[in-house]
Amino acid sequence: MSSNSGKTGKSVLVLAAHPDDETLGCGGTIAKLSDMGYNIQLLTFTDGVDARGVRGEKNRNIRLGKIAELLGIGEFAHANFPDNRMDTTPLLDICKFIEDSVPDQPDIIFTHHPDCLNVDHSMVYRSTITVFRPQFGNSVDLFAYYVPSATDYNPLNKFIGNTYFDVSEFVQKKINALKVYDEEIRKYPHSRSYENILNMMKVYGSEVGVEYAEKFQSIRRVIV
Repeated sequence: MSSNSGKTGKSVLVLAAHPDDETLGCGGTIAKLSDMGYNIQLLTFTDGVDARGVRGEKNRNIRLGKIAELLGIGEFAHANFPDNRMDTTPLLDICKFIEDSVPDQPDIIFTHHPDCLNVDHSMVYRSTITVFRPQFGNSVDLFAYYVPSATDYNPLNKFIGNTYFDVSEFVQKKINALKVYDEEIRKYPHSRSYENILNMMKVYGSEVGVEYAEKFQSIRRVIV
């Protein structure tokens, strides 16, 4: 784990079931907020490959140091829950990992969308809203991100993007981070291809009049 302190004094927590979800879902936004002085913390929950019968050097968590360097992540930690089988893990155990890893209340949280086809994604979402349930007047901006080849693979998903981050200046940082996970990228027109990922950011950007954007669904926001 590495760490630094954000210049704004504010913190961002990113929860990703598998190492690469953070970059696919909000890599540009992470880089942007880090550049603005936010302290970024990333938690991953599985190694991303165990379900394929692959272990050791293929464990994607060992690449988090490089991802942190590229995107400006100040702190990161990972658990070792069973890949693509997190539904076999008690929700309480997942919640405890989050609670033990996050001593202070973050200002912004990015997590998975509840309608993602991948079961690990939905378990991370459930754990997030359980740990950070509203209490004591805490003000947290909670957003769900979209993962290509997961959220879109549920044809009845209800991802309603309503919050945009202009990432026009951070697109290359996102692409550079995705190259760390290059074996996870597929050929176009696969949803998880470089071309489609860029196209999505262009479309999201055009929706709000910027060149490139990442779009999120606001799950909960408390105005104080």
